[in-house]
Amino acid sequence: MKSFILAILLLVSINGEYLDSKSCKECHEKIYNEHITSMHAHSSLFKDEFHRKMKELNFPNSYSCAVCHIPAATDLAKIVSGEEQPSHTTKQLDGVSCLYCHQIVKIQKSHRQNKNITTFGRDGKQMLYGALNDPDDSNKHDSITLNKKYNIYYTSKVCMGCHSHKRNDSHDIEVCKISIDETKQTNCIKCHMPKYSGGNTKINRRSRMEYKSHEFLGISDENMVKEAVKLSLKQLSNNRIELTIKNKMGHQVLLQPMRLKYVKTTITRDGKVIWQNFKDSPYEDKEVTFSKIFVDENGKQVYPPKAAGVKYYTNLDTYKSKKVVYTVPALKKGDIVKSTWISYMVRPSLAKKLNLNDFKYKQKLIGDITKLTIR
Repeated sequence: MKSFILAILLLVSINGEYLDSKSCKECHEKIYNEHITSMHAHSSLFKDEFHRKMKELNFPNSYSCAVCHIPAATDLAKIVSGEEQPSHTTKQLDGVSCLYCHQIVKIQKSHRQNKNITTFGRDGKQMLYGALNDPDDSNKHDSITLNKKYNIYYTSKVCMGCHSHKRNDSHDIEVCKISIDETKQTNCIKCHMPKYSGGNTKINRRSRMEYKSHEFLGISDENMVKEAVKLSLKQLSNNRIELTIKNKMGHQVLLQPMRLKYVKTTITRDGKVIWQNFKDSPYEDKEVTFSKIFVDENGKQVYPPKAAGVKYYTNLDTYKSKKVVYTVPALKKGDIVKSTWISYMVRPSLAKKLNLNDFKYKQKLIGDITKLTIR
């Protein structure tokens, strides 16, 4: 435990003045306005209803999740151990702040979860890192862009301190893991920080033509969900159809265990549904329902931090495809087979159990839709 806390202390070393995210607005107004809508800006338990309730249920005293959810907090090690409790300070309300992300210089790999190694500028003036060529001067901070070969901001590496993997403390069970296909040079930034036209500063002194969005779009964005997978249908015989699910993402379909993603397939004849792949719950069709459910030593369903085993787990790896064959009633000319990709940020059953009020956690997002008309 002592070694773990010591490692946490390496994450943030607040020697210089803390620049809160709002202070960035003076020069980077567009980026700031994007950032405050992001999950990064809302990672703190004071702004994230789901995260707060999970902490209350699983870590009423300690708070190991603080490492990634309020990483710039003063006395972070004490908050992790429970010696201190989270408070409404600017550093904690900022969540994953602009300053914190732009001071990551290295990712230290570890068994339980990776660690961000950050640094601060000389003589108390902050040094910020990124992938911008010829960064502007500032009276608030210094800026540097490392050689592209060693710059983690050009690739997915900068994200891997918090978004790589997590194993729980109770039983060393893998709670979540992002498996990236490095052979295809998967880049988190390319998809989650798309390029927009214009400069990155209010006064575009460098006449830049584009900048990277800081909304950090993901599962809560309908357009991202629509691009996540590709569905296709094929008639194999008079009573057999084949559904293909192709993962278009640079990581697995399922990343976080609270998610639920699945395919709903129906056959309609003369305006009436004559067949469907499940009636009441998507878990009736395990082949197309992507989810992860944990259990304790007695087989009782529990939250990830207390998991001793896995009851249910279906996933699809990076860029992989999966084919599912259904035996259906005899098909007739004019029948319409329809498959729809459906995604929830939090499983509806879990959202109900936690009595979540935030709409984004209960929203049903529709992704790719494909249809096959029987000829």
